[in-house]
Amino acid sequence: MYQTKEMGIRPRKIISEAAFTKEKPVQGYVPFHKDLREYLHTSTLHGLRYIGDKKLTWCERFFWLVAFCSSLICAAFFILNVYNKWRLSPMIVTINPENMHLQDLPFPALTICNVNQAKKSVAERYINSGSSLDKKLLDSLCSTQKDADIFEDDIADSANWDYTRSFLINVTQPCNEMLAMCLWNSKNMNCQDLFNAQLTDEGLCCTFNVVHRDNMFRNPRDLNDMNLTFPSPSVDWTPEGGYPSDAPPDGFPWKPKGIGTNHGLTLILDANIAEYYCASTKSMGFKILLHNPTETPNIAKIGEIYGPGIEARAAIQPRILDAQPSLKYIDVNKRLCLFSSETELVFYRTYTLRNCEMECEARSMLDLCKCVLYYMPKNKTTRICGKADAKCYSKIKLSAQRGKICMFIKAREATCGECLPACNEIAYFERLSTAPLNKALIGQYSSLLSNRTPNYFTENMLLVHFYFEDNTFMRFTKGEIFGLTEFLSNTGGLLGLCMGFSIMSVVEILYFLTLRALCMARRRKPTHPFLK
Repeated sequence: MYQTKEMGIRPRKIISEAAFTKEKPVQGYVPFHKDLREYLHTSTLHGLRYIGDKKLTWCERFFWLVAFCSSLICAAFFILNVYNKWRLSPMIVTINPENMHLQDLPFPALTICNVNQAKKSVAERYINSGSSLDKKLLDSLCSTQKDADIFEDDIADSANWDYTRSFLINVTQPCNEMLAMCLWNSKNMNCQDLFNAQLTDEGLCCTFNVVHRDNMFRNPRDLNDMNLTFPSPSVDWTPEGGYPSDAPPDGFPWKPKGIGTNHGLTLILDANIAEYYCASTKSMGFKILLHNPTETPNIAKIGEIYGPGIEARAAIQPRILDAQPSLKYIDVNKRLCLFSSETELVFYRTYTLRNCEMECEARSMLDLCKCVLYYMPKNKTTRICGKADAKCYSKIKLSAQRGKICMFIKAREATCGECLPACNEIAYFERLSTAPLNKALIGQYSSLLSNRTPNYFTENMLLVHFYFEDNTFMRFTKGEIFGLTEFLSNTGGLLGLCMGFSIMSVVEILYFLTLRALCMARRRKPTHPFLK
């Protein structure tokens, strides 16, 4: 309604509530597209401010949108490559800048065997006056035939392990005859105080500096083996834990006292060639193996050959592998090594690859033949294979030597698949140098040995020195190729290179999605229509 002009009053329009509401927005409300545009203008990410700039044409803004998406895809591609590398090969082996000192390393264990399998005088006595079973056992030592072809069914049952064990001890050269002189740290010592007789896959051998059987086996009282004597005090040394902090300085396994032959082990070994009847090699001499003190030797295939009539120097070179504690958090299938706390062997207290393989072979043999070979780990209740079991264990040996994929190999693989290298390992190797003995120069040693003339000495004896030549040794450490810090650094570097991304970029996004939206909502005030 309008008033007339005659009243002198200007016409006034009455504003309705609906019209006012339509023209006036609610105070404090910010549309989403304006909020997004403000973020694009203020973001630290490269290229986003061009996308939200109204001064640019749609073509230019689309160009910057494509460029930003391309950078995002490129960064994602490289980050996935880094992640795959971390996932597939998370472990790396590096050289540890801190070397291991000689005093923290044990002297290696030694196992020495005469390659002669039977003394000639004993073998001839068995041939002349021995029983048919003794002759068959002698043939099994010296013949290339399989035991299954030598022993008939009617006589094989008599060749049980107790009888065979006595035969091996009687026919083989004992340690007190093979070890003529032993010098430890330049001190002449009784060889019987340093060495123990042990039955190995090479027969009766002599071992030095192995850990006490209480520290090697879980249940040493259950073992059905030879009587062994050990010096005291013994130390519970392991490759992973090392020597205990309260270990006495003279505890064994013994530590080397220094470098050079005067601080090592010097041995004079008697091959007694006149007593050779048959040998496990085509030559005369000894098989010697350096190994970890916590391992039982497997010397037949990997022992080094030392011939008589020479002086040999074996410089010991340890290979030391350790692992960072953070490696425990990586999947075993990716790092491919085991810590001692992650697995337990049945017989051995210390986990090593060789100990695990020995147990697996024994378990496979027990499953297939219901017995184990005499040199395998066992307890008193385990039956040791006799010659009546020759057909079974001969097939297993033959299959393993030829590498056939048969039921025996498949059975071993099924049970031994869990054997992985230990994450902390110590292995020993030797660098050998030799020279022939001279009759004129061996008077000093031959005079100390009774009934050994210089001529006998040069033909039958081996003079060998085992020693260290360095005070420190390089260590190889297994560790993570990428830790969490390195992975974040690589990821952040790629995102920063492609997009200018940083932690503050995340803060910006969270701010616009949470804090800013909350603050704008609290600033809203209810309004009512009014006339103006």
